[in-house]
Amino acid sequence: MEKLKKQYNYLLNRYYNGCNYIEENPDQFNKYINKIMDFKKELENILEKIQNEQKVSEEEILGGFKIC
Repeated sequence: MEKLKKQYNYLLNRYYNGCNYIEENPDQFNKYINKIMDFKKELENILEKIQNEQKVSEEEILGGFKIC
């Protein structure tokens, strides 16, 4: 489970960075939007696996998991 949470956190960071990048560089939207949507799909898949095992808060979904 910890491995999935770490992977989720990593992809969430990449997703947010990608969104920020295309907001700051709208001319690059078409170049990067598919990659950002791939991150989103993978995040949804990982989140579904985690939610099958435990309850997940909105804070964890939007901000990532606290890994001990």
